[in-house]
Amino acid sequence: MLRLLTLILFTFLTIPSTALATVTPPPANPGDEEMMQENIPDSVSTTARVLEIIEEGTELDEMTQAEREFQHLNVEILSGEFKGREIEVTGYNYADTYYATSNFWFEEGDRITVRFQVENGEIAFASPVDYARDYPSYILVGLFIALLILFGKMKGVKSVITLGLTIFILFKFMIPYLLEGHNPVLLALVTGAIVTALTFLIVSGFSRKTLAAIIGTVGGLGSAALISVVFMMLMNLSGFHGEEEVMLSMLEQESPIDLSGLLLAGIIIGALGAVMDVAISIASSLEEVKRNHKKASFKELFKSGMNIGGDIMGTMANTLILAYVGASLPILLLMYAYEYPYGELIQMEFFGVEILRTLAGSIGLVLAIPITALISALLLSKQEVKIKQDSTIIVGDRSTGA
Repeated sequence: MLRLLTLILFTFLTIPSTALATVTPPPANPGDEEMMQENIPDSVSTTARVLEIIEEGTELDEMTQAEREFQHLNVEILSGEFKGREIEVTGYNYADTYYATSNFWFEEGDRITVRFQVENGEIAFASPVDYARDYPSYILVGLFIALLILFGKMKGVKSVITLGLTIFILFKFMIPYLLEGHNPVLLALVTGAIVTALTFLIVSGFSRKTLAAIIGTVGGLGSAALISVVFMMLMNLSGFHGEEEVMLSMLEQESPIDLSGLLLAGIIIGALGAVMDVAISIASSLEEVKRNHKKASFKELFKSGMNIGGDIMGTMANTLILAYVGASLPILLLMYAYEYPYGELIQMEFFGVEILRTLAGSIGLVLAIPITALISALLLSKQEVKIKQDSTIIVGDRSTGA
């Protein structure tokens, strides 16, 4: 019965996402897009290697009257239609000025990115953009995957699979439909439920532990969403708290993006990982308690789950808070440097958004503890954990199926 219930839940969550993920949303105004493409030259970005620094120095920008650095480079294109061709490009760098948008100083042999416009099959204009960072990024991803597989063995392989599916769902399902103007909160909740079910079912298999962790995670996310909606209205947050939101509001499309809903969706997705971690930790721990203490009652299991959750709670709440502080550190430094008074700071929308983002996610995390403990105690107290622990599992590994 339990396996059937979990299978139904898995099918219900995954089939809609797979169908929707395969649909590519059409352009909002295809006629306008074709007209723009006819009038604007093709812009191409690719990688190149610096062969020679022809000239470099500083000069005065006539438009801004600010001093800028320049480099005139001879580069070889490394990929794309013009691979192997040598071209000359000039880059400008407004270092340490109000107009600074970049801060690079290339040397011979550097791999860089260049952007050029193509007219009638030839390069009409080209300029350096930044350093090429693709290879280091691939190496870092490869190192992460290798470590997962090295230490996690089969569990590590499953973790890599779930990570890939999570990225696929985010970029092929949630983000495209957000851009189409669909309800951000509903999309975030559905995405969170799908990612949770896929992750737990693939990594831990069909079990009472998995079902309890899924219900606990979804319950925690729902609590975070409810808290976010209520306090967003009480704080009168509009969603316009950064340059990115302003730019999104300027997009020309049939259904405008709900920026206040986008803020709530960000809170839900941002808290998802921490809530999942708490839920599976409690469910796994209670499964081990039941395996080693077969006569444990519902009350004993629930009390154990709450005790375990109490230990987890503090560190996981800190995880969320520190993650948000780290992401906002430059702005927080500016506020501290300009000595904004507390009475003014607490009224700023940006500050209110960060408070809501941090505390709503933390509240969802906290509420996931009793929900998971309750469901785990209900499921595990009914019967014994029959499957024996895998003899290959090292001490401390609680990720067995049941």
